[in-house]
Amino acid sequence: MRVAAILSLAFFLMSCSTLNLSGTIDFKDETYTSPNHEFIVDLPALVHPNAKDIVYPNQLFVDFFIGSGYWTPQGLHTIQWVTLPKEITTEQFQKALPTIVNEHSHKRFSSIGEFNIIEQRNLPDPNSHKFLAKGTYQNVASTWICTIKLYKNRIAFISKVLPLENPKPISKLDENTDSYNQWVESFRVL
Repeated sequence: MRVAAILSLAFFLMSCSTLNLSGTIDFKDETYTSPNHEFIVDLPALVHPNAKDIVYPNQLFVDFFIGSGYWTPQGLHTIQWVTLPKEITTEQFQKALPTIVNEHSHKRFSSIGEFNIIEQRNLPDPNSHKFLAKGTYQNVASTWICTIKLYKNRIAFISKVLPLENPKPISKLDENTDSYNQWVESFRVL
């Protein structure tokens, strides 16, 4: 339960004040580097991608988009990089996963959408977990796929929301997810 309390504290702190920092987009190498150079990720497969990041004391939130916040039909790509008060072990992470998934899936889009998890699984790396949810985002029927990765005292939530009208709707974790898997694999801690 101590890990769940730590995670609850971290999620509460995320809603506090923001800091004035921003990451860097390298269009030549097609990468985004976080403020403070904590991680790098390839730009998602979007036409003319852009990024907006919001930095809180214990969290970085990055939204990748095309145009002025436009997210359909190519999807809404986001990364949340949460700093925990202390390092947690793989065993603690595995034990806390139901709480992490439940809190993230209920709070992430609570003001602009609602999703219910339809499938989830641990990945071969014991510090990684993936889930798929269906629901609505901005009143559009959508699917949401999210990978959660533990890095000692940091957790990355790497996700993509797609409208259900997408040419090939995602209904299972194993289906082609429009280059989502390659984007997640490009995420590297520096």
